[in-house]
Amino acid sequence: VQGAKGPVFLQPGDSVCVRVDAGYSHEFTTAQVHAFLKAQYGEGYRVADASKFAVFEDHLLYADQVAANQPYKAKIQVLRDQQKVFQKHTGVRDYSARDGRSPGICHQVAREAFIDPGDFVQATDSHTTMGGGSNALAWGVGATEYAGLVQSGFTFVTVPESIRFEFTGRLGPGVTAKDVILLLLRDFAKPSRTLNRCMEFGGPGLATLSPDERATLANMATECSARAGIVDGDEVLVDWIAARRPGADPAALRARLVRPDPGAEYAGGVHRIDLATVAPMLATPGDPDRGIPSDPTNGARVDEVGEVPIDIAYGGSCTAGKDDDLDFYARVMGEALKAGRRVAPGVAFYIQFGSEAVAATARKRGYLEVFERAGVTVIPPGCGA
Repeated sequence: VQGAKGPVFLQPGDSVCVRVDAGYSHEFTTAQVHAFLKAQYGEGYRVADASKFAVFEDHLLYADQVAANQPYKAKIQVLRDQQKVFQKHTGVRDYSARDGRSPGICHQVAREAFIDPGDFVQATDSHTTMGGGSNALAWGVGATEYAGLVQSGFTFVTVPESIRFEFTGRLGPGVTAKDVILLLLRDFAKPSRTLNRCMEFGGPGLATLSPDERATLANMATECSARAGIVDGDEVLVDWIAARRPGADPAALRARLVRPDPGAEYAGGVHRIDLATVAPMLATPGDPDRGIPSDPTNGARVDEVGEVPIDIAYGGSCTAGKDDDLDFYARVMGEALKAGRRVAPGVAFYIQFGSEAVAATARKRGYLEVFERAGVTVIPPGCGA
């Protein structure tokens, strides 16, 4: 805080003006941002710091290939074109598609490329919260609000309440962070205990979760109707970021790590979760808070759902297109092939990478061959089927 003589402490409900450390928009929203800024400041408008902000082409990559969208192809192209105009005008980081291929979905590439611990991140994407996996405070905003903050470099916020989850133990075989967040959705989000609150994740069990698994928790804070999800930072996170950014200074990253103050009080309380007790979860239609476990000691069971015919299976992209997720898919497909099984006739199974970096890792590990043999269709990086 400029001019402060010592520490400044905030509490829920305080209204503050905050510097924005990073942000981005995508081709579904950037045209609006550009139009708003031209209307407010004229053709010569500028942004506060182009190096802090970015544009992504990820949401509409396949939109004009869908039959129902044919009448709107011209409008879709206008959105793409206007983003190019905005990027050229402002000089923000450019993650546009090249030859129809996107570098990846915005919140995945952002965590790989430029979100640092301690950052305050604002972007025009609902899953901006994924940045919380990198120990940043991040959430999505609308195009109007983004236009204001990208031009000024700051924004006004009301300090939200928080709820904390302390993890102990270790996940069992076949259990992932997706199961953890589906459990929290059922037990905490469904009764609105996470509503508009920052979900904090920490505790000794956190060390057993990789940065990719932590990012899953932060990403799905959005499904919990939370304001944000933020994961405690540690040396594992520092190493993960440094490995993806040539020239990154681990000491500088380490100095930016943030943790809650000792004795901090939480409006939503502190809740201890033994990871060893988490069972594989199945989220039934039509909301992700309708999860049921495979553990028969906890009410309904997955095997009580019965056999449900499916037409399409889809893995990847938004929450689950990270390196670890591809490891999971490849393990399952590999075991299926060893058992002489593959994707059933009449079922389309799609796997989509969250970024080109993830795609490169999958190629290097031989996953593409595994997927092809199993009957999986691989989709280039981008935002969703």
